[in-house]
Amino acid sequence: MKMRAKLLVACAALAAAAPANAAFVTGQISVGGLATPIGSSGWSDATGVDAAGSLIFYGAGTGSFAGLNCAGSCGTIADIPDLSTFAAIANFLTLNTNGIAFDLNSISNITRTSDALGGTLAFTGSGTIRFNGYDATPGIFSFTAQGSNLTSFSASAVSAAVPEPGTWALMLLGFGAVGYSLRRRRATARFVPQAA
Repeated sequence: MKMRAKLLVACAALAAAAPANAAFVTGQISVGGLATPIGSSGWSDATGVDAAGSLIFYGAGTGSFAGLNCAGSCGTIADIPDLSTFAAIANFLTLNTNGIAFDLNSISNITRTSDALGGTLAFTGSGTIRFNGYDATPGIFSFTAQGSNLTSFSASAVSAAVPEPGTWALMLLGFGAVGYSLRRRRATARFVPQAA
C-alpha cells in the first residue's frame, strides 16, 4: 500500500512539473517578392540571390498559416550571397504578422534551367519556423525564380509533434505502475488458501 501511495505522489509531482503540451506549427504559406540574380544576368547561371529585402505578398496558407494574407509591404527576406558556400541565416524570412520568421539552415536540390528569358533557379532549404504561440518547428523553404525577376517562395512545416520529456516520464511511470500492480495481484493470488 505504501508503494502505491509513493507512485501516486510521484505521478502527481511529475504531472504538475510537466509543462503544457507543445504546439507545433503545421501547414504551409506562399510568399512572394522580387529578386535578381547575383553573378549573372540570368537565373540559370546565378551564384546567389539578391532578394531586394522585402516581400510583396503572402497568403494561401494552410494549417497554422490559414487566414494570413498580405499585399504590399509584407515582411523581409535576406539575400543569399553565395549558393555554393552557403552559411546559415537567422531571420532569413520574416512576415509582418504574429512574429513569424524562418531561419534558413541549409540549401539543397539546386536546379537550373536555361531559356531565352534568363532561365530559372529553384532550390529547397531546411530550417526552423518560429511563430508566436507555437514552439519552434523544423520547416522546408522552397524558392523558385524565373527570368523576369518574378520570384515565389513557400515555407512548410515538416515535423510531427514530439512528446516532451515530462510526457515520456509520465507514460513510463504509468506503465511501471500498471506492471507493479499486476505483479502484486498475482503474488497475492498464489497464497490464497484453498478449501479442502
